[in-house]
Amino acid sequence: MTETATTRGEIRALTGVRGIAALYVAIYHIKPAAGTELLAEFGRHGYLAVDLFFVLSGFVMAMTYGDLFRNGFSVAPYLAFLKKRIARVYPLYLAATLVMSALVVARHTQHLYGDFWHAFAANVLMVQAWGVAQSIASASWSISTEWAAYLLFPALAATMLRGRPVVTALGTLACAVAIAAVSMGDSHLVLGSQPLRNGPLDLTFYDSVGPMVRCIAGFSLGLLAYRVRSAAAVLAEPVTAAVVGVAVLVLLFVPRADVFVVLLFPALILSLSFEAGPFARVLRSTPVYLLGVWSYSLYLIHPKFFVLEAMIEPHVGAVLATIATLGVVIALSWAAYRLIELPGRRALNAFFARTALTRRQESPHHRQSSM
Repeated sequence: MTETATTRGEIRALTGVRGIAALYVAIYHIKPAAGTELLAEFGRHGYLAVDLFFVLSGFVMAMTYGDLFRNGFSVAPYLAFLKKRIARVYPLYLAATLVMSALVVARHTQHLYGDFWHAFAANVLMVQAWGVAQSIASASWSISTEWAAYLLFPALAATMLRGRPVVTALGTLACAVAIAAVSMGDSHLVLGSQPLRNGPLDLTFYDSVGPMVRCIAGFSLGLLAYRVRSAAAVLAEPVTAAVVGVAVLVLLFVPRADVFVVLLFPALILSLSFEAGPFARVLRSTPVYLLGVWSYSLYLIHPKFFVLEAMIEPHVGAVLATIATLGVVIALSWAAYRLIELPGRRALNAFFARTALTRRQESPHHRQSSM
């Protein structure tokens, strides 16, 4: 879950698609698949919106930070990159983790996490999904895997952004094979202790390779999409962009099409990055764009609200209950964005800037040059 800004301006359609993806995940969790078989299949595919986040994240990281490592790895740009990512994701992540941890302690359900304080420490450090512990805020597993992708960003960029064509081709093949392999796997290595999955790529438990494979492979495909953007002008054509969007939408109604949907996500993100076609027009509209701005908050906040939907459904019906629940979630997401996410990001960026300034002022070179 990342911002979609570049130094040259924001691509509103990419922010908008992030909002739609977050809403899709929320509907998937709040209202389990129901209705006709066709609609149920569409509902079951809601978990794939997380894979869209991973691809989008890789694309945006390449667009925003790829030039930092154009000449290879260097410590200073790497630390600057990590500080930006921490400022972006950590304040709201920490708030969600602390709130959910407090609820666990208040309800005396620590036993569900094994050694709770071990799990708590892993969650605070964002490493729980690395085979360490269960996520306390359930949606935060994907933030943990993205943190791993950020740490690996220079190496992934060297392969997918700046590698020789044959190296990048092999990396792309490895990503596709890895996604297909975990989708077909049913061993403990792939599933871990996850009791069931709603689709072949619905792998979220910390004690399996599934979550990390989904993230690193999707993130890498996003890097690839950015690399080929200049050669993919055909996707800037409105008709072509519409075909890609329709293809993804149709496949979401098709059983066992999960892997194909994920492998089409890079083309979808590419087409939207040109802001061409009917889908891009809808996604950059103000309501959808604002949903994208609040999407990180929406994604982290929504999982517990299926209880609210279940409580009010007998009184108002399924449709109104779902709409009302989503309304509450979106309103709280706006509040979390305004009160926690945005000020937290600004505060951390300011802290890192002050720390860097102090370090420069205290350096021997700076003291010597100022004498």
